[in-house]
Amino acid sequence: MAKILIAEDDPSMVVVLVEVLKELNHEIITANSAERALDLVRQQGPDLVLADIEMPEGQPKGLELLRFVKEHDPLIPVIVITGYATKERAVAALRAGAQDFIEKPFRIDELRKRVENALVQRQAMQVIRENVALKKQLRDKFRFDNIVGSSPCMEAVYRMMERIANTDVTVLILGESGTGKELVAKALHYNGRRAAMPFVAINCAALPEHLLESELFGHRKGAFTGAAFDKVGLFQYADGGTIFLDEIGSMALGLQSKLLRFLQDHELRRVGDTETIKVDVRIITATNEPLQKKLDEKLFREDLFYRISVIPIELPPLRDRTTDIPLLAHFFLQTIAQRNGTTVPTLFDEVLAALQAYRWPGNVRELQNAMERAAALCDGGVIALHDLPERVLHGVDKEISTPPAMLSGAMLDAALAEKAAEASQWTLSTPSLSLKEFTHQQEVRYIEQAIAANGGDKEKAASMLDISMATLYRKLAPTTEGSDIV
Repeated sequence: MAKILIAEDDPSMVVVLVEVLKELNHEIITANSAERALDLVRQQGPDLVLADIEMPEGQPKGLELLRFVKEHDPLIPVIVITGYATKERAVAALRAGAQDFIEKPFRIDELRKRVENALVQRQAMQVIRENVALKKQLRDKFRFDNIVGSSPCMEAVYRMMERIANTDVTVLILGESGTGKELVAKALHYNGRRAAMPFVAINCAALPEHLLESELFGHRKGAFTGAAFDKVGLFQYADGGTIFLDEIGSMALGLQSKLLRFLQDHELRRVGDTETIKVDVRIITATNEPLQKKLDEKLFREDLFYRISVIPIELPPLRDRTTDIPLLAHFFLQTIAQRNGTTVPTLFDEVLAALQAYRWPGNVRELQNAMERAAALCDGGVIALHDLPERVLHGVDKEISTPPAMLSGAMLDAALAEKAAEASQWTLSTPSLSLKEFTHQQEVRYIEQAIAANGGDKEKAASMLDISMATLYRKLAPTTEGSDIV
Protein backbone atom coordinates (compact mmCIF):
# COMPACT_ATOMS: atom_id res chain seq x y z
CA MET A 1 0.00 0.00 0.00
CA ALA A 2 1.31 3.42 -1.01
CA LYS A 3 0.50 6.93 0.22
CA ILE A 4 -0.74 9.04 -2.71
CA LEU A 5 -1.26 12.81 -2.64
CA ILE A 6 -3.93 14.21 -4.97
CA ALA A 7 -3.41 17.93 -5.63
CA GLU A 8 -6.60 18.94 -7.46
CA ASP A 9 -8.99 21.89 -7.03
CA ASP A 10 -11.97 20.27 -8.83
CA PRO A 11 -14.05 18.45 -6.13
CA SER A 12 -15.73 16.10 -8.62
CA MET A 13 -12.36 15.04 -10.04
CA VAL A 14 -11.03 14.47 -6.50
CA VAL A 15 -13.96 12.13 -5.77
CA VAL A 16 -13.24 10.10 -8.93
CA LEU A 17 -9.53 9.83 -8.23
CA VAL A 18 -10.05 8.86 -4.59
CA GLU A 19 -12.51 6.10 -5.49
CA VAL A 20 -10.27 4.68 -8.20
CA LEU A 21 -7.13 4.66 -6.10
CA LYS A 22 -8.77 3.33 -2.94
CA GLU A 23 -9.83 0.31 -4.97
CA LEU A 24 -6.10 -0.37 -5.34
CA ASN A 25 -5.76 -0.32 -1.50
CA HIS A 26 -3.71 2.89 -1.38
CA GLU A 27 -3.85 5.56 1.32
CA ILE A 28 -5.10 8.84 -0.16
CA ILE A 29 -4.48 12.40 1.03
CA THR A 30 -5.84 15.42 -0.82
CA ALA A 31 -5.07 19.12 -1.29
CA ASN A 32 -7.18 21.69 -3.17
CA SER A 33 -4.29 24.13 -3.70
CA ALA A 34 -0.60 24.02 -4.51
CA GLU A 35 0.21 25.68 -1.18
CA ARG A 36 -1.62 22.97 0.81
CA ALA A 37 0.05 20.29 -1.32
CA LEU A 38 3.48 21.72 -0.49
CA ASP A 39 2.71 21.43 3.22
CA LEU A 40 1.57 17.80 2.87
CA VAL A 41 4.69 16.87 0.91
CA ARG A 42 6.84 18.29 3.74
CA GLN A 43 4.78 16.72 6.53
CA GLN A 44 3.83 13.29 5.19
CA GLY A 45 6.28 12.43 2.40
CA PRO A 46 3.89 10.73 -0.06
CA ASP A 47 5.00 7.91 -2.35
CA LEU A 48 3.30 9.47 -5.38
CA VAL A 49 1.78 12.86 -6.30
CA LEU A 50 -1.05 13.35 -8.78
CA ALA A 51 -1.11 17.09 -9.54
CA ASP A 52 -3.36 19.27 -11.68
CA ILE A 53 -1.08 21.56 -13.64
CA GLU A 54 -3.69 24.38 -13.59
CA MET A 55 -4.84 25.31 -10.07
CA PRO A 56 -6.42 27.34 -8.70
CA GLU A 57 -8.24 29.85 -10.90
CA GLY A 58 -6.07 29.27 -13.92
CA GLN A 59 -2.79 30.12 -12.20
CA PRO A 60 -0.01 27.76 -13.37
CA LYS A 61 0.87 26.51 -9.86
CA GLY A 62 1.18 22.83 -10.86
CA LEU A 63 4.68 23.24 -12.30
CA GLU A 64 5.81 25.06 -9.15
CA LEU A 65 4.54 22.15 -7.05
CA LEU A 66 6.28 19.69 -9.36
CA ARG A 67 9.61 21.48 -9.02
CA PHE A 68 9.28 21.64 -5.24
CA VAL A 69 8.53 17.91 -4.98
CA LYS A 70 11.60 17.02 -7.06
CA GLU A 71 13.78 19.29 -4.92
CA HIS A 72 12.32 17.86 -1.69
CA ASP A 73 12.77 14.22 -2.72
CA PRO A 74 13.76 13.32 -6.30
CA LEU A 75 12.42 9.79 -5.82
CA ILE A 76 8.78 10.90 -5.39
CA PRO A 77 7.16 10.40 -8.81
CA VAL A 78 4.71 13.07 -10.02
CA ILE A 79 1.97 12.42 -12.57
CA VAL A 80 0.68 15.69 -14.00
CA ILE A 81 -3.05 15.90 -14.91
CA THR A 82 -4.58 18.63 -17.02
CA GLY A 83 -7.55 19.35 -19.24
CA TYR A 84 -5.55 21.79 -21.34
CA ALA A 85 -2.86 19.54 -22.65
CA THR A 86 -0.60 20.72 -25.39
CA LYS A 87 2.68 19.30 -26.58
CA GLU A 88 4.57 22.29 -25.14
CA ARG A 89 2.90 21.94 -21.72
CA ALA A 90 3.65 18.20 -21.63
CA VAL A 91 7.30 18.80 -22.52
CA ALA A 92 7.59 21.51 -19.84
CA ALA A 93 6.20 19.13 -17.20
CA LEU A 94 8.49 16.28 -18.22
CA ARG A 95 11.52 18.57 -18.27
CA ALA A 96 10.63 19.74 -14.76
CA GLY A 97 10.79 16.11 -13.61
CA ALA A 98 7.27 14.71 -14.08
CA GLN A 99 7.10 10.92 -14.20
CA ASP A 100 4.10 10.94 -16.55
CA PHE A 101 1.49 13.21 -18.14
CA ILE A 102 -2.21 12.37 -18.50
CA GLU A 103 -4.96 14.43 -20.13
CA LYS A 104 -8.56 14.85 -18.96
CA PRO A 105 -10.78 13.08 -19.69
CA PHE A 106 -8.88 9.83 -19.16
CA ARG A 107 -9.82 6.17 -19.01
CA ILE A 108 -9.88 4.65 -15.51
CA ASP A 109 -7.84 1.61 -16.49
CA GLU A 110 -5.19 3.87 -18.06
CA LEU A 111 -4.91 5.91 -14.86
CA ARG A 112 -4.55 2.73 -12.76
CA LYS A 113 -1.83 1.43 -15.07
CA ARG A 114 0.16 4.67 -14.96
CA VAL A 115 -0.13 4.93 -11.17
CA GLU A 116 1.09 1.36 -10.65
CA ASN A 117 3.96 1.84 -13.12
CA ALA A 118 5.06 5.00 -11.30
CA LEU A 119 5.00 3.20 -7.93
CA VAL A 120 6.99 0.25 -9.29
CA GLN A 121 9.63 2.65 -10.64
CA ARG A 122 9.78 4.46 -7.29
CA GLN A 123 10.35 1.18 -5.50
CA ALA A 124 13.11 0.26 -7.94
CA MET A 125 14.77 3.66 -7.48
CA GLN A 126 14.53 3.29 -3.69
CA VAL A 127 16.29 -0.07 -3.91
CA ILE A 128 19.01 1.50 -6.06
CA ARG A 129 19.43 4.35 -3.56
CA GLU A 130 19.71 1.89 -0.67
CA ASN A 131 22.21 -0.22 -2.60
CA VAL A 132 24.33 2.84 -3.38
CA ALA A 133 24.26 3.85 0.29
CA LEU A 134 25.12 0.31 1.38
CA LYS A 135 28.01 0.09 -1.06
CA LYS A 136 29.35 3.42 0.20
CA GLN A 137 29.14 2.14 3.78
CA LEU A 138 30.98 -1.01 2.76
CA ARG A 139 33.69 0.97 0.95
CA ASP A 140 34.11 3.15 4.04
CA LYS A 141 34.14 0.15 6.34
CA PHE A 142 36.76 -1.71 4.33
CA ARG A 143 39.12 1.17 3.57
CA PHE A 144 42.80 0.28 3.91
CA ASP A 145 42.86 2.77 6.81
CA ASN A 146 40.63 0.43 8.79
CA ILE A 147 43.29 -2.28 8.74
CA VAL A 148 45.24 -0.90 11.66
CA GLY A 149 48.97 -1.16 12.22
CA SER A 150 52.18 0.78 11.70
CA SER A 151 54.73 -2.01 12.10
CA PRO A 152 57.04 -2.64 9.12
CA CYS A 153 55.39 -5.98 8.34
CA MET A 154 51.95 -4.34 8.14
CA GLU A 155 53.29 -1.46 6.03
CA ALA A 156 54.44 -4.08 3.51
CA VAL A 157 50.90 -5.53 3.48
CA TYR A 158 49.37 -2.08 2.82
CA ARG A 159 51.72 -1.41 -0.08
CA MET A 160 50.93 -4.73 -1.70
CA MET A 161 47.17 -4.27 -1.25
CA GLU A 162 47.27 -0.82 -2.83
CA ARG A 163 49.12 -2.20 -5.85
CA ILE A 164 46.82 -5.15 -6.56
CA ALA A 165 43.35 -3.97 -5.42
CA ASN A 166 42.36 -2.73 -8.87
CA THR A 167 43.58 -5.83 -10.71
CA ASP A 168 42.10 -9.28 -11.31
CA VAL A 169 45.15 -11.21 -10.16
CA THR A 170 44.47 -14.21 -7.90
CA VAL A 171 45.59 -13.72 -4.30
CA LEU A 172 46.44 -16.20 -1.55
CA ILE A 173 46.17 -14.69 1.95
CA LEU A 174 48.22 -16.53 4.56
CA GLY A 175 47.85 -16.10 8.29
CA GLU A 176 46.75 -17.63 11.56
CA SER A 177 43.12 -17.61 12.62
CA GLY A 178 42.03 -14.14 13.71
CA THR A 179 44.65 -12.16 11.79
CA GLY A 180 42.05 -10.55 9.51
CA LYS A 181 42.27 -12.55 6.28
CA GLU A 182 38.65 -11.93 5.28
CA LEU A 183 38.99 -8.23 6.16
CA VAL A 184 41.91 -8.00 3.72
CA ALA A 185 39.92 -9.85 1.04
CA LYS A 186 36.99 -7.44 1.44
CA ALA A 187 39.31 -4.44 1.35
CA LEU A 188 40.80 -5.69 -1.93
CA HIS A 189 37.30 -6.11 -3.37
CA TYR A 190 35.75 -2.83 -2.19
CA ASN A 191 38.78 -0.77 -3.23
CA GLY A 192 38.89 -2.23 -6.73
CA ARG A 193 36.89 -1.96 -9.94
CA ARG A 194 34.60 -4.85 -8.94
CA ALA A 195 33.32 -3.01 -5.84
CA ALA A 196 29.79 -2.54 -7.24
CA MET A 197 29.39 -6.30 -7.81
CA PRO A 198 28.93 -9.08 -5.22
CA PHE A 199 31.56 -10.18 -2.72
CA VAL A 200 30.87 -13.81 -1.76
CA ALA A 201 32.77 -15.65 0.99
CA ILE A 202 32.63 -19.36 1.79
CA ASN A 203 34.57 -21.51 4.24
CA CYS A 204 35.78 -24.58 2.37
CA ALA A 205 36.22 -26.48 5.65
CA ALA A 206 32.59 -26.02 6.68
CA LEU A 207 30.97 -28.37 4.13
CA PRO A 208 31.62 -31.92 2.89
CA GLU A 209 32.88 -32.27 -0.70
CA HIS A 210 29.56 -32.97 -2.47
CA LEU A 211 27.76 -30.10 -0.72
CA LEU A 212 30.65 -27.69 -1.29
CA GLU A 213 30.66 -28.52 -5.00
CA SER A 214 26.93 -27.81 -5.22
CA GLU A 215 27.36 -24.54 -3.29
CA LEU A 216 30.20 -23.35 -5.53
CA PHE A 217 29.05 -24.52 -8.95
CA GLY A 218 25.30 -25.15 -8.52
CA HIS A 219 23.32 -28.21 -9.63
CA ARG A 220 20.52 -29.30 -11.91
CA LYS A 221 17.23 -30.66 -10.64
CA GLY A 222 17.54 -34.40 -9.97
CA ALA A 223 21.36 -34.38 -10.02
CA PHE A 224 21.37 -36.19 -6.65
CA THR A 225 18.98 -37.20 -3.89
CA GLY A 226 17.33 -34.08 -2.51
CA ALA A 227 18.06 -31.90 -5.57
CA ALA A 228 14.43 -30.90 -6.06
CA PHE A 229 15.16 -27.82 -8.16
CA ASP A 230 17.90 -26.10 -10.17
CA LYS A 231 20.41 -24.24 -7.99
CA VAL A 232 22.63 -21.31 -8.99
CA GLY A 233 26.11 -21.73 -7.49
CA LEU A 234 28.10 -19.05 -5.71
CA PHE A 235 30.50 -18.62 -8.63
CA GLN A 236 27.61 -17.78 -10.93
CA TYR A 237 25.98 -15.57 -8.28
CA ALA A 238 29.24 -13.62 -7.87
CA ASP A 239 29.57 -13.04 -11.63
CA GLY A 240 31.39 -9.73 -12.14
CA GLY A 241 32.51 -9.64 -8.50
CA THR A 242 34.82 -11.54 -6.16
CA ILE A 243 34.61 -14.95 -4.52
CA PHE A 244 36.64 -15.55 -1.36
CA LEU A 245 37.52 -19.19 -0.64
CA ASP A 246 38.60 -19.38 3.00
CA GLU A 247 40.52 -22.42 4.27
CA ILE A 248 41.33 -23.49 0.71
CA GLY A 249 43.68 -26.16 2.09
CA SER A 250 40.65 -28.16 3.28
CA MET A 251 39.23 -28.57 -0.24
CA ALA A 252 39.09 -32.19 -1.44
CA LEU A 253 41.32 -33.23 -4.36
CA GLY A 254 38.39 -33.92 -6.67
CA LEU A 255 37.01 -30.43 -6.18
CA GLN A 256 40.50 -28.94 -6.53
CA SER A 257 40.67 -30.25 -10.09
CA LYS A 258 37.34 -28.58 -10.94
CA LEU A 259 38.51 -25.31 -9.42
CA LEU A 260 41.71 -25.54 -11.48
CA ARG A 261 39.67 -26.08 -14.64
CA PHE A 262 37.59 -23.01 -13.83
CA LEU A 263 40.71 -20.89 -13.27
CA GLN A 264 42.03 -21.99 -16.68
CA ASP A 265 38.83 -21.54 -18.72
CA HIS A 266 36.58 -19.28 -16.59
CA GLU A 267 33.79 -21.76 -17.28
CA LEU A 268 31.86 -23.96 -14.88
CA ARG A 269 29.56 -26.94 -15.17
CA ARG A 270 26.78 -27.40 -12.65
CA VAL A 271 26.44 -30.78 -10.95
CA GLY A 272 24.31 -32.99 -13.21
CA ASP A 273 24.57 -30.64 -16.19
CA THR A 274 26.21 -31.18 -19.58
CA GLU A 275 26.55 -27.52 -20.57
CA THR A 276 29.19 -25.05 -19.43
CA ILE A 277 28.53 -21.49 -18.21
CA LYS A 278 30.95 -18.59 -18.71
CA VAL A 279 31.54 -16.67 -15.47
CA ASP A 280 33.76 -13.66 -14.72
CA VAL A 281 34.89 -13.60 -11.08
CA ARG A 282 38.06 -12.68 -9.24
CA ILE A 283 39.23 -15.41 -6.89
CA ILE A 284 40.87 -14.66 -3.55
CA THR A 285 41.79 -17.58 -1.31
CA ALA A 286 43.08 -17.91 2.24
CA THR A 287 44.50 -20.53 4.57
CA ASN A 288 45.59 -20.63 8.20
CA GLU A 289 47.85 -23.64 7.68
CA PRO A 290 51.00 -23.91 5.56
CA LEU A 291 50.14 -25.50 2.23
CA GLN A 292 53.67 -26.87 1.73
CA LYS A 293 52.98 -29.83 4.02
CA LYS A 294 49.83 -30.68 2.06
CA LEU A 295 51.80 -30.37 -1.17
CA ASP A 296 54.44 -32.77 0.15
CA GLU A 297 51.73 -35.23 1.22
CA LYS A 298 49.99 -34.93 -2.19
CA LEU A 299 46.86 -33.60 -0.50
CA PHE A 300 46.93 -30.36 -2.47
CA ARG A 301 47.53 -30.02 -6.20
CA GLU A 302 50.77 -28.28 -7.04
CA ASP A 303 49.37 -26.80 -10.27
CA LEU A 304 46.41 -25.34 -8.37
CA PHE A 305 48.74 -23.90 -5.73
CA TYR A 306 50.63 -21.95 -8.39
CA ARG A 307 47.35 -20.73 -9.88
CA ILE A 308 45.93 -19.37 -6.62
CA SER A 309 49.17 -17.91 -5.24
CA VAL A 310 50.11 -15.51 -8.03
CA ILE A 311 50.24 -12.85 -5.29
CA PRO A 312 50.69 -14.20 -1.74
CA ILE A 313 49.96 -11.85 1.17
CA GLU A 314 51.17 -13.02 4.57
CA LEU A 315 49.47 -11.51 7.62
CA PRO A 316 51.75 -11.61 10.67
CA PRO A 317 50.43 -12.90 14.01
CA LEU A 318 49.78 -10.22 16.61
CA ARG A 319 52.64 -11.48 18.82
CA ASP A 320 55.05 -10.49 16.02
CA ARG A 321 53.80 -6.90 15.86
CA THR A 322 53.34 -5.88 19.48
CA THR A 323 53.93 -2.21 18.60
CA ASP A 324 50.53 -2.31 16.85
CA ILE A 325 48.66 -3.47 19.96
CA PRO A 326 48.12 0.03 21.45
CA LEU A 327 46.90 1.30 18.06
CA LEU A 328 44.50 -1.61 17.70
CA ALA A 329 43.26 -1.31 21.29
CA HIS A 330 42.53 2.42 20.86
CA PHE A 331 40.89 1.76 17.48
CA PHE A 332 38.57 -0.91 18.91
CA LEU A 333 37.67 1.24 21.91
CA GLN A 334 36.86 4.18 19.65
CA THR A 335 34.66 1.96 17.45
CA ILE A 336 32.84 0.58 20.51
CA ALA A 337 32.28 4.10 21.88
CA GLN A 338 30.90 5.34 18.56
CA ARG A 339 28.55 2.36 18.36
CA ASN A 340 27.29 2.82 21.93
CA GLY A 341 27.26 6.63 21.94
CA THR A 342 29.70 6.81 24.86
CA THR A 343 33.10 8.39 25.48
CA VAL A 344 36.24 6.44 24.60
CA PRO A 345 37.62 4.68 27.72
CA THR A 346 41.14 5.48 28.95
CA LEU A 347 43.78 2.76 29.12
CA PHE A 348 46.26 2.74 32.04
CA ASP A 349 49.88 2.27 31.00
CA GLU A 350 50.05 -0.96 33.01
CA VAL A 351 47.07 -2.28 31.02
CA LEU A 352 48.79 -1.59 27.73
CA ALA A 353 51.90 -3.27 29.08
CA ALA A 354 49.86 -6.37 29.96
CA LEU A 355 48.29 -6.38 26.50
CA GLN A 356 51.72 -6.26 24.88
CA ALA A 357 53.10 -8.99 27.15
CA TYR A 358 50.34 -11.46 26.21
CA ARG A 359 50.90 -13.82 23.25
CA TRP A 360 47.40 -13.46 21.69
CA PRO A 361 46.87 -16.92 20.18
CA GLY A 362 43.55 -15.65 18.80
CA ASN A 363 45.33 -12.64 17.28
CA VAL A 364 43.46 -9.43 16.39
CA ARG A 365 40.04 -11.04 16.84
CA GLU A 366 40.93 -12.03 20.41
CA LEU A 367 42.18 -8.51 21.17
CA GLN A 368 38.93 -7.05 19.82
CA ASN A 369 36.90 -9.33 22.08
CA ALA A 370 39.08 -8.37 25.06
CA MET A 371 38.40 -4.67 24.38
CA GLU A 372 34.65 -5.35 24.11
CA ARG A 373 34.78 -6.98 27.54
CA ALA A 374 36.93 -4.26 29.10
CA ALA A 375 34.75 -1.44 27.74
CA ALA A 376 31.66 -3.12 29.21
CA LEU A 377 33.17 -3.76 32.64
CA CYS A 378 35.30 -0.66 33.29
CA ASP A 379 34.30 1.95 35.88
CA GLY A 380 34.48 5.69 35.37
CA GLY A 381 35.62 5.40 31.77
CA VAL A 382 39.02 3.98 32.83
CA ILE A 383 40.11 0.44 31.95
CA ALA A 384 42.16 -1.25 34.68
CA LEU A 385 43.96 -4.61 34.82
CA HIS A 386 41.03 -6.38 36.46
CA ASP A 387 38.82 -5.49 33.44
CA LEU A 388 40.92 -7.73 31.16
CA PRO A 389 40.22 -11.46 30.66
CA GLU A 390 42.02 -13.72 33.14
CA ARG A 391 43.94 -15.47 30.36
CA VAL A 392 45.57 -12.14 29.46
CA LEU A 393 46.75 -11.61 33.03
CA HIS A 394 47.79 -15.24 33.58
CA GLY A 395 51.57 -15.52 33.82
CA VAL A 396 52.10 -11.74 33.67
CA ASP A 397 54.14 -10.43 36.63
CA LYS A 398 52.38 -8.17 39.11
CA GLU A 399 54.94 -5.46 38.49
CA ILE A 400 54.73 -5.13 34.74
CA SER A 401 57.67 -3.39 33.15
CA THR A 402 56.60 -1.10 30.37
CA PRO A 403 57.76 -2.34 26.94
CA PRO A 404 60.00 0.22 25.24
CA ALA A 405 57.83 0.39 22.12
CA MET A 406 54.60 1.06 24.01
CA LEU A 407 52.40 3.93 22.88
CA SER A 408 49.69 5.42 25.10
CA GLY A 409 48.48 8.41 27.07
CA ALA A 410 51.31 10.24 28.83
CA MET A 411 53.97 8.31 26.91
CA LEU A 412 52.43 9.40 23.60
CA ASP A 413 52.50 13.01 24.78
CA ALA A 414 56.12 12.60 25.86
CA ALA A 415 57.00 11.10 22.49
CA LEU A 416 55.34 14.03 20.75
CA ALA A 417 57.22 16.51 22.92
CA GLU A 418 60.50 14.77 22.13
CA LYS A 419 59.71 14.85 18.42
CA ALA A 420 58.84 18.54 18.64
CA ALA A 421 62.14 19.29 20.38
CA GLU A 422 64.01 17.44 17.67
CA ALA A 423 61.99 19.20 14.95
CA SER A 424 62.93 22.64 16.32
CA GLN A 425 66.60 21.83 15.67
CA TRP A 426 66.20 20.54 12.11
CA THR A 427 68.27 22.32 9.48
CA LEU A 428 69.22 21.37 5.97
CA SER A 429 72.88 21.53 6.99
CA THR A 430 72.56 18.55 9.34
CA PRO A 431 71.37 15.62 7.16
CA SER A 432 71.71 13.07 9.96
CA LEU A 433 68.21 11.67 9.34
CA SER A 434 67.17 9.47 6.43
CA LEU A 435 64.59 10.99 4.10
CA LYS A 436 62.06 8.48 5.42
CA GLU A 437 62.60 9.46 9.05
CA PHE A 438 62.67 13.16 8.16
CA THR A 439 59.31 12.83 6.32
CA HIS A 440 57.80 10.97 9.26
CA GLN A 441 58.93 13.60 11.77
CA GLN A 442 57.53 16.37 9.55
CA GLU A 443 54.18 14.57 9.58
CA VAL A 444 54.34 14.18 13.36
CA ARG A 445 55.10 17.87 13.75
CA TYR A 446 52.17 18.89 11.54
CA ILE A 447 49.75 16.52 13.29
CA GLU A 448 50.99 17.80 16.67
CA GLN A 449 50.15 21.35 15.57
CA ALA A 450 46.67 20.24 14.51
CA ILE A 451 46.11 18.57 17.91
CA ALA A 452 47.26 21.71 19.72
CA ALA A 453 45.00 23.87 17.53
CA ASN A 454 42.07 21.72 18.63
CA GLY A 455 42.80 21.96 22.32
CA GLY A 456 44.40 18.53 22.53
CA ASP A 457 41.35 16.80 20.98
CA LYS A 458 42.84 14.16 18.66
CA GLU A 459 39.46 13.25 17.15
CA LYS A 460 38.86 16.86 16.06
CA ALA A 461 42.43 17.04 14.76
CA ALA A 462 41.89 13.90 12.69
CA SER A 463 38.69 15.39 11.28
CA MET A 464 40.48 18.65 10.41
CA LEU A 465 43.26 16.71 8.65
CA ASP A 466 40.65 14.52 6.86
CA ILE A 467 42.14 11.27 8.17
CA SER A 468 40.76 8.52 10.41
CA MET A 469 41.75 8.17 14.06
CA ALA A 470 43.49 4.91 13.14
CA THR A 471 45.63 6.76 10.59
CA LEU A 472 46.39 9.54 13.09
CA TYR A 473 47.62 7.06 15.71
CA ARG A 474 49.56 5.14 13.07
CA LYS A 475 51.37 8.25 11.87
CA LEU A 476 52.16 9.31 15.45
CA ALA A 477 53.61 5.93 16.32
CA PRO A 478 57.42 5.81 16.74
CA THR A 479 59.01 4.42 13.61
CA THR A 480 62.30 2.74 12.98
CA GLU A 481 64.62 3.00 10.02
CA GLY A 482 63.37 0.69 7.26
CA SER A 483 59.68 1.20 7.83
CA ASP A 484 57.54 3.31 5.54
CA ILE A 485 54.83 5.67 6.77
CA VAL A 486 51.55 5.63 4.85
